[in-house]
Amino acid sequence: MIPTRIDYAARELGYGFRRSLRSHLAPVVLMAVALFVFGLFLLGTKNLQKVVRLAQEKIGITVYLRDGTGEEDLARLADLFSRLGGVRSARYLSPDDALEEFRRTLGPREYLLEGVDGNPLPASFDLELYDDWKTLDRIRALVSELEAESGVESVVYGENWVGKLETWIYFFVAVDLFLGIVLGVATLLVVENTMKLAVADRRDTIEVLRLVGATPTQIRIPYLLEGAILGLAAAVLALLLLRESHSFAASRLPGVLFLEPFGVFLFLLAGGALGAAGTLLSLNRYLRYKKA
Repeated sequence: MIPTRIDYAARELGYGFRRSLRSHLAPVVLMAVALFVFGLFLLGTKNLQKVVRLAQEKIGITVYLRDGTGEEDLARLADLFSRLGGVRSARYLSPDDALEEFRRTLGPREYLLEGVDGNPLPASFDLELYDDWKTLDRIRALVSELEAESGVESVVYGENWVGKLETWIYFFVAVDLFLGIVLGVATLLVVENTMKLAVADRRDTIEVLRLVGATPTQIRIPYLLEGAILGLAAAVLALLLLRESHSFAASRLPGVLFLEPFGVFLFLLAGGALGAAGTLLSLNRYLRYKKA
């Protein structure tokens, strides 16, 4: 029974493509456009995540020390930072090191320091935080603890900048989630309505199968396979368009990311699944309508 069903599905699938190869062009193109738009959303999300990560990497704490802080206090603070929750690493900068780093930051404008007498920069520790500690509430709690330590003059972490970044991250996540749901549903609806073209083109064949006693499952299998193949072809076409769009963007914005190999595989898999799902929805509606 199983080999017979497989043979039937294969023969019906091949017949369908030979019979209406030209009529399959429109569904593939329409699905490719829908998948291309969804792919642009995925690429935008991926690159937005990269921007957020780069911004979060710059979040840190600088602990400025009082003038005349001795070796004993330096050793005590260094030991404290190594044991402090949330601190990944601590880098000590002597006044000379801080001045040299400031010179490198100025670059060609290093001449601005020529009129400065001595070294006005204090010794400091640059603290790198773990990612899950880069929130405004946790940083504030950590800063309060550090400011109470002897030998600490001030603690700087860019409160306004960190707060704004955190707000924008929440905003982008909410918008990204909303757009993902809307585009996902819209893509599925486009695929479903597109696959109605293929189902309508084969309505005579479906009716004959019903009259000779074929079960709904036997009717669906060849068309599900056909829809999956059309969806896969549309995903390939959409990927080619996405690759060209990425190349165009990368020539103007170096560093723009594309889908990773596993992401490409999932995109192709999603195309096939959407094609099959759209076909299933169209078939179910057609069969329910005929039954009624």
